[in-house]
Amino acid sequence: MNEVQEILIKRAGKVRQSYKDFMNNPFQEETVHKLRVDCRKLRGVLNILKHAMYKEDYEKLNGELRDIALVISDLREIDVLTRLCADTAKREPDMSGHFQEMFFYLNGERFKKMETALLDVEKKDIESEIDDVRTRIENLEFKQKYRDEKDLKAFIHERLEKKYEKLAAGYADTDLNDYEHVHEVRKDAKKLRFGARYLGKLTGLEHKKISKEAKKIQDEFGEITDHRVNAAMLEEYADAADNEEVRDLFLKIRDLEQDK
Repeated sequence: MNEVQEILIKRAGKVRQSYKDFMNNPFQEETVHKLRVDCRKLRGVLNILKHAMYKEDYEKLNGELRDIALVISDLREIDVLTRLCADTAKREPDMSGHFQEMFFYLNGERFKKMETALLDVEKKDIESEIDDVRTRIENLEFKQKYRDEKDLKAFIHERLEKKYEKLAAGYADTDLNDYEHVHEVRKDAKKLRFGARYLGKLTGLEHKKISKEAKKIQDEFGEITDHRVNAAMLEEYADAADNEEVRDLFLKIRDLEQDK
């Protein structure tokens, strides 16, 4: 087994452990976040290796990891929104006299999403998908011209280099008012960040620097996309809430997000 496979197996193990932690305690925000991030990390590594892998292997692994993350995506979104509202309540305690009602409402909605996520885990047999990810990686064969470890490492070096150049160019050309472009650059940054972090040590590149710069872009553009997503979610919750005071509070927080 080569070093690349060892890295993939280790990351798959992290996904497995995070899944267990989530199933043991789906009430905890951290277990949801950790599972999503560990899926993203492994997908980032696979993205760097994509063209050295057979298409079927890449699409199956990437698809299974995407399925796992999607099961908890709504749960993660409401956790992020609840934290945003909690920060607002601390920062602007006199904004409303109805923060408590709002958090009761959010906690009720979170419980519904948690129940849905757990039902989807069973329905989609997520545990089997996680087992399959591990098995596929253990049996993974790279394309013929990359089966020599030296050739595979040279491929990774070149792939990271090109991804880094593409990200730098995309960042330099960004119009912050072009949300779609900002979103695409952020996705590129996420993939490169984890690919460089875990595979970069097999190359002669300054992989820590690349990963650090990718994270910086991801965080910067993440704030822009998060404000947009949060504002949309706050408006949706305002539309759905029966309590007029809670609805008004959601809209006030939405206005703060739109002004950022």
